[in-house]
Amino acid sequence: MITAIVYNSETGSCERYARELSRALHIPCEPLHKNHVRSDGKVIYVSWVMAGKVVGYPKAAKTLDIAAVVAVGMSPVTEKLTAASREKNQIPFGTEFFLLQGGFNINKLNLPMKAAMTVMDKKIARGLKAKQAQKPLTDQEEATLNMAVNGQGEPAAWDCSEVINWAKKENQFFTQSRVLAK
Repeated sequence: MITAIVYNSETGSCERYARELSRALHIPCEPLHKNHVRSDGKVIYVSWVMAGKVVGYPKAAKTLDIAAVVAVGMSPVTEKLTAASREKNQIPFGTEFFLLQGGFNINKLNLPMKAAMTVMDKKIARGLKAKQAQKPLTDQEEATLNMAVNGQGEPAAWDCSEVINWAKKENQFFTQSRVLAK
């Protein structure tokens, strides 16, 4: 049974999603860096993506029983990107994986990350502007372009309903299985 949400947030998006999941599922959420994070069941791990890697996942996987990983980045979510991110992070079979678009604020990053993202933002903006010249962008692509051009911005939508629906079914299945086992 999923009993907690553990998050790692750099600019606030992951914390926002973790708190929304906590409210919807009626389970606690805590930041990964807290030394007292304990769970008597499975957890949903929410963290941000940097260069395709889910930050803190290897550490979290060593100490927590992770039922699902929720990776949050500024990129538009696609099936191809979701599959590539799952593979790059070596998320094991049996662990759910969700990729969500979050907000971005370059001013909340430390200096080395800010420098790297300044370069990446220009590259992202060039690519999306070139695509925009050929065809209309999706809402998520528009949001990403806005974030890349302005150094900050919101996702197309703050939507974690897919994660909520999955977790509710997962917990319902666990509860039914325990009743049948008695």
